[in-house]
Amino acid sequence: MSEQTIIEVRADIAALTDLLEAEIADIKAGEISAVAERVEAKTALVARLDGAGPVIEAALGAEDDASATLREDLAALAALISHDAAMLGRMRETTAGVARDLERLRARHGLGGLYGADGNRSAGDTLSRAPMDKSV
Repeated sequence: MSEQTIIEVRADIAALTDLLEAEIADIKAGEISAVAERVEAKTALVARLDGAGPVIEAALGAEDDASATLREDLAALAALISHDAAMLGRMRETTAGVARDLERLRARHGLGGLYGADGNRSAGDTLSRAPMDKSV
């Protein structure tokens, strides 16, 4: 595997930036299936950028216009990654909350524990009739 050039790295940064912007738009629109479809592409781009660390470090050390532009691109990418991660985190928390609520509602309205494996009512879980006061 040959080392990436700075041109390839900048193309990967641009591609990941576009992908994250599209993912954020899909999350806002509620298109969760589109987010799931992008996971592999996002993972591949992140892995390529991870492997290009030495190329990025060398380019940033140049102290010229190209390194300044690269710094701006990386700062914009970092902001998008942070925003995307925050949205995905809120989405995960919301989904977990809905799952807990559904489980609670199922337990509340279900027949769990009232019937045994044989189909007969469990003796310990049945309510007895309250005695009526007939002294009137």
